[in-house]
Amino acid sequence: MKTSNKALMYDAVSEMIQLHAFDHLLDAELAIFKNVLNQWVAEEHETALNDKLFVYLNKVNFFVENISPAAIQLWFYALSYNNFSILNVGTALQDNNIEMTY
Repeated sequence: MKTSNKALMYDAVSEMIQLHAFDHLLDAELAIFKNVLNQWVAEEHETALNDKLFVYLNKVNFFVENISPAAIQLWFYALSYNNFSILNVGTALQDNNIEMTY
């Protein structure tokens, strides 16, 4: 059964997928991402799945025209609520010389 933390993450990922934030992934990558997410939601304290999931979470594109500040806020809230390091996502953005602006 999903905990509220994991349900929040599942909802945030689903919203970002609907908002086309993962459209740049190949179909096979997106299928793997969804599979890992579903496994992660079903498992308890599976560190290996955390690592696999984070690889895909890092690939979110915040600069699609459909993304709103509220969607980004939900995304970061879900990450922090599930103990995924927001700093790592921020570092990935910095490494690509990308600034988040609203």
